[in-house]
Amino acid sequence: MSIARLFFHFYRCGIGGLLIIAFGAMATLLVSAHAAEVTPSPLSPSTDHSLTLKMVIGHDNHWLSLADIESTPLYDVEMQHPEGLEGRFTGVWLDTFLEHQGIQPEDRVRLIARDDYSVFLSADERQKTRYLLVTRLNGMPLDREQLGPLLLVAPKDAEAVLAGTLPQARWIWAIQEVRHQ
Repeated sequence: MSIARLFFHFYRCGIGGLLIIAFGAMATLLVSAHAAEVTPSPLSPSTDHSLTLKMVIGHDNHWLSLADIESTPLYDVEMQHPEGLEGRFTGVWLDTFLEHQGIQPEDRVRLIARDDYSVFLSADERQKTRYLLVTRLNGMPLDREQLGPLLLVAPKDAEAVLAGTLPQARWIWAIQEVRHQ
């Protein structure tokens, strides 16, 4: 809010109105400063070799384990998921994971959930928003009740999604398949 607008509001609302405006501006700054920060995780990669995720790249279909998925660096973010999960989410950056699987940054991908819900992500969408492919919550692998085995979040958008100012259309959970499109 500009100084001129503050003076205008002071003139119209008096000192009480100015205090309300000032406290509102401070609250807005505090909320916007609480964006979900992603940091390198101290956790070791999983040693679980149970097959978790189907990868379809051209004619090649193969399965990956949690150990395979976590072979790229792990990251943590403290946040609340719109579906109610809350805590420390651990995972790998989606683009790093995709490149590790031979999918190029300019390629489109499709993520498919257990219930066949799909999300398509173009290269442009992945450039605008960094997505974290979550493998764990509070250090433990995600189970079905926690929207597992994998879920996709955009940590930078977490607060806006919770506030309802951004859609969660690209946040997919119970991911069981990734297809190169």
